Amino acid sequence: MKTRVWMLLLPALVAAGCGPVDGAQEPVVDELTGQVLLEATTKYDMNRLMEDADITGGQWITTAQVQAFLQQNGSYLATYKDPAWSNKTAAALIVERSKAYTISPLYMLARIQGESSLVQSGTSTNLSKATGCGCPDGSGCDAQYVGFGNQIECSAKKMRGYFTDLDAGRTTIAGWKVGLTKSSLDPCSVTPATKATAALYTYTPWVGAYALQCGRTTVGGSSLMAVIYNRFKTAYNWGSAPVTCFSETAGAALPVDGCVQSSSDAMWRQCLSTGDFTAGSTTKPATCTVSYPWCSSATLGRSVPARTCVQSSGDSQWHQCGVEGAWQSAPDAPTSGSGPVGTCFALYAL
Repeated sequence: MKTRVWMLLLPALVAAGCGPVDGAQEPVVDELTGQVLLEATTKYDMNRLMEDADITGGQWITTAQVQAFLQQNGSYLATYKDPAWSNKTAAALIVERSKAYTISPLYMLARIQGESSLVQSGTSTNLSKATGCGCPDGSGCDAQYVGFGNQIECSAKKMRGYFTDLDAGRTTIAGWKVGLTKSSLDPCSVTPATKATAALYTYTPWVGAYALQCGRTTVGGSSLMAVIYNRFKTAYNWGSAPVTCFSETAGAALPVDGCVQSSSDAMWRQCLSTGDFTAGSTTKPATCTVSYPWCSSATLGRSVPARTCVQSSGDSQWHQCGVEGAWQSAPDAPTSGSGPVGTCFALYAL
């Protein structure tokens, strides 16, 4: 992916009316982009640039928050709507397409800034290649990825693909993996300590100027993503992840006061504000905000846990036990092993 540079503006460097300073060094220009590289106040471990949750978290971030952040920064994107994506706003596209692949909208903002400077620019320069996705260094962008919405979709989808490989214990398409030493293009000998770091180098295979141990000082590189992400993280009140309780039975994170009837013992458990479930009871709590009970199956002649998939004797169609005990259509269950509420807990064919 094309390496872009974020202008790290320091007050002393932009004071109005200041003339040349005796002994001042010449600005360093990024050899890939031609943009000026300024010194960062913080540098990062090249082996641990970002944590996994920095890239895959932030799922609570809203379109309204991203819109406010763009306005706060005087961004051109604050008023932009993409005609190729049903005239959706830039903020909506950033949030919706990022979350579609479980990628953090905050990370996506950092990626946009690092590749095109659009988050803090009042002009539309580089709009069509906002995230540098499908835009190799030294050449133009692939036509299918040109356009703001396409760029967000491309970037989120590729990053999710890298994590899918890493989660499965494989290397990414570029050969990066946690614990595996590999050379960047600087070159630096890097051993990623997190999946996020391995994914970043897959996207942009340069360490760059903002790492402690190594990196070409005339390239922004992946270390630039850590700089931008952490500055954006503290520049706005993004809130925090809501408290949830993950249920193996439901295959989902339940909100506080959410309830589930356990597949192991049929006991009801409710999510507490501490992120823990109650010990369990034989009756459903009266204060459940959402629930995953067992569903009664006429085909089987008994009740079954949430997510169970059954082929109905009435119409031969597949259904899955879902939220609030409702059976939901699951036509792909026999081939994919899953339905509208996730992987089938068990499958029962006629």
